[in-house]
Amino acid sequence: MNHEEFLPLLEVTREDGGRLVLPTGNPAAARIDRGQLLAQIIAVAAPPGDGKSVKSVHAAFPREARPDSPVYLDLEAIHEGRPVGLRRATVWQDQTGGPVVAATASILLDEADDGLDEADDGLDYQRDWPPDGTPEQAAAAFFAVVPGEARLASATGLHDDRALPAEFSFWIRCPGIDGDVNSRALVAYVSDWPLIGTLLKAVPGVSERDAHLTLETAVLTHSVWFHQPVNASGWLRLEVQGRRLAGGRGYGTGEVYSRAGELVASFAQESVIRRPRGAAHPEPLIETGRNQ
Repeated sequence: MNHEEFLPLLEVTREDGGRLVLPTGNPAAARIDRGQLLAQIIAVAAPPGDGKSVKSVHAAFPREARPDSPVYLDLEAIHEGRPVGLRRATVWQDQTGGPVVAATASILLDEADDGLDEADDGLDYQRDWPPDGTPEQAAAAFFAVVPGEARLASATGLHDDRALPAEFSFWIRCPGIDGDVNSRALVAYVSDWPLIGTLLKAVPGVSERDAHLTLETAVLTHSVWFHQPVNASGWLRLEVQGRRLAGGRGYGTGEVYSRAGELVASFAQESVIRRPRGAAHPEPLIETGRNQ
């Protein structure tokens, strides 16, 4: 994918009755990526010139959305204050048997301060910094979900089926993605992808390649927090950690850093990761964080 394919996904239209219709993307795909729905929700909730930006989005995905029928978005303003606003989004489709909800989301909007008072001077802190390294030192990589350039900062990618630490880091740069709104949408879009594969790094004999094949996988919930404006046309480093995998459910987190090391966004995801019912599995799907 490139930016010329990504940006049209954010161009939401209206039917004659005013109902919002989301672009579906590739009509031949088996399902619409949850990250695509997240990006579209962000783009609609606080478009350029709105005065507020998306501070955080918290989404649940009870069903898959399919590209073979229209996808609709209902967006409701729950609260409208001067510094903070709250929106509620519902993404749904008409399928056999009636309307089916594919996603729901709560979106917190925030109006940035014009400036800091003297009393607030120095209130700028972050706990963690990314590991040393630059994108120029990282190996060039191709990730289908990244509409731009990618470089692998980790020693291995997501297709290695050895038992390795459930960690994954990579750089992205998307020069065609201009503006803070599109950059936030891009971060949400990419952040949906690597968490399941990162959890699977710790399980011997499987990898991201087994998703939807020998393993049943799906995103249940996904949250993104934005800490400051985002510039996706410059280098961003994503650090992803698989935290827990047990009982057919996975949980992982991630951080997004600017090239200068500023933490610009964080994300977390709950997922389904399990073998098909009745399948034999010699190794338990459990990630404890202690991998040899």
